[in-house]
Amino acid sequence: MLTEISSLLWIVTTIIIIIASIFFSLYLKFPQFSLSNKVKKSDKNNVKETFKLLNLTLAGKIGVGSISGIAISIIVGGKGTLFWIWISSLFLSIFTYLETKTGIKYRENINGQKIGGPQVYIERVLKNRKLSKIYSILIIFTFLYAFILIQANTIVSSFESIFSFNKLTLTLILLIFVLLSIRKGLKGITKVVSFLVPIMGLIYILIGLYVIKVNHQLTFMILKDIFKEAFNIKSLATIPFIIGFQRSIFSNEAGMGSTSFVVATSNSNDYIKEAKIQLFGMYFITLVICTISAFIILTTNYEAYNFQNINGIEIINYSFFYHFGEFGMYLSNLVVTLFAFSTIITSYFYGEQALKYLFKNKTNTLAKIIVIIVIVLSANVSTGNIWAFVDIATSLTTIINIYSLFKMRKELKKI
Repeated sequence: MLTEISSLLWIVTTIIIIIASIFFSLYLKFPQFSLSNKVKKSDKNNVKETFKLLNLTLAGKIGVGSISGIAISIIVGGKGTLFWIWISSLFLSIFTYLETKTGIKYRENINGQKIGGPQVYIERVLKNRKLSKIYSILIIFTFLYAFILIQANTIVSSFESIFSFNKLTLTLILLIFVLLSIRKGLKGITKVVSFLVPIMGLIYILIGLYVIKVNHQLTFMILKDIFKEAFNIKSLATIPFIIGFQRSIFSNEAGMGSTSFVVATSNSNDYIKEAKIQLFGMYFITLVICTISAFIILTTNYEAYNFQNINGIEIINYSFFYHFGEFGMYLSNLVVTLFAFSTIITSYFYGEQALKYLFKNKTNTLAKIIVIIVIVLSANVSTGNIWAFVDIATSLTTIINIYSLFKMRKELKKI
């Protein structure tokens, strides 16, 4: 039942996002494509901070969904979905621009800490405290509970299946690493992701380049099939087109409002400079990480393999085994662990920010208690229904955010 509701809701959400991305792009004259000549040369002291925030954004968005989600899209929608993932990112990037702009323009200082996000401008600009509370609660549930539960479960299950370690031991080790990463709040989290993101990004790019080099004879054929299937008349009206947009939305969290949480903490008021950096991150996820994931799969004989009850990870495991043999299982485990762990600590940041705004205080004790409980529970919980809840919650937060941005459209044109 929940799966059917989430599927229907996401069809509606996808349509809303596509229409809104085209509307805002036209209404604001495609600002996401015209930032290069507007970036100020001042504010050079904040360059290091800007890249730390970029790493925080990437850590949250480059998750297991960036690899398993692409796997599912290829199985369900075919090779042509990759083309529509590329194209959709050009339009969906308008939300990255808008969320950067609103995140910096509308932020509050609560007990010495900068806090922003859709919940802030919903209350300040739209004067709708009730909707702001609903959005905050959805963010807390989605990121602080569901996302952390799923990612923690993925890490523990992955290590257990490959190394046969005890689940409880693995859970406690993971909990220790998470608590060490978040104990100093934003400062500690940005330090961890600034170390983690470049490493995991480099590892994944090197893996992708190796696979493409070894299978260079297939590259042209794969590209040809991608374009051929994308422009098939039937594909334009059905699955590949829709799946392509949905996967792009999931991989970069387009329209959900998460980017504004990150940029609101910046000491810079130059939203154009911040937008350019965040747009780079968004394109990197969609055009590089997602493309590498696709080629790792498409260079195997995945079509001949009968996958049962797919969730994406088993396709990735199979693809890594296909390319690297037994070593591929360890490599796959490393990639999944790095991606999932970065998502956990960034999800904590989003949830903590929403909690602080909701209760107007500086403390993060409640957020840490929730994380401890969730990670302990993650070892022995079925994530099937959790994914459906996540889909419903993310869909609702996206609809609320896009609705709010549309109501603010005249204001957005002025600032």
